[in-house]
Amino acid sequence: MNPVVPYYMLTFLCASLDDLEGQRVATENRLRALTRNVEDSDGELRGLGLSEDHPDVALFKGYLASLVANEATLTKMLEREVKRHPLGPWIVAQKGVGPKQAGRLLAATGDPYWNSLHNRPRTVGELWAYCGLVPGQKRKKGVVDNWSGEAKKRIWLISQSTLKTKGDDAVWRKVWDERREATKDRVHADVCVRCGPKGKPAQPGSPWSLAHGKADADRFVGKRILKELWRESKRLHEAAEESKDLAA
Repeated sequence: MNPVVPYYMLTFLCASLDDLEGQRVATENRLRALTRNVEDSDGELRGLGLSEDHPDVALFKGYLASLVANEATLTKMLEREVKRHPLGPWIVAQKGVGPKQAGRLLAATGDPYWNSLHNRPRTVGELWAYCGLVPGQKRKKGVVDNWSGEAKKRIWLISQSTLKTKGDDAVWRKVWDERREATKDRVHADVCVRCGPKGKPAQPGSPWSLAHGKADADRFVGKRILKELWRESKRLHEAAEESKDLAA
């Protein structure tokens, strides 16, 4: 399997969708500014107060409708591309993952198993690190992040989506619940800024806060999803190599 070909279209579609979403959000904000007729909390009136049937408002509404329609079209194109992607069958089988978010994740990571920069397989640990899920990866002023913010956002959104699933086939929700149960009595091994008030981090031996436990379970599910995605990609690569050997 060529590690590049299945991903270029995902990248193009996701970049186009990002652009269109940005235009749509900006247009929605401008439309609100046209019709806003109440003061902000500081007493300033920042809207123009035009009526809903004003010609200029109607013009912007029409433009917004076209953006919404184009966004829906691009989303369908992206979902269709994901479903016919080599990893599509695995993605479709995962309740709560969704082809749209999975496509955006793959556009950010590229092939989960193949390191295209160095033209070699990558470990699952390298994939986790690229998605910002390795302990100690924190933003530092003046230092370029050593992970992809886009990939980190996408796997977090996917993990949140899986939490909304129910039923016996809600596998990733069960993984989250099991992790929360396993860590409900966990205490800090080190000082934790997350669990203490500003300037007073939680000390070693103190229990994890509820927010800490939930964030840990979110990260745990994200890592598990990435690991299984990596495994499926690895299987596809090995099957492709085996086919070539048989054909030789």
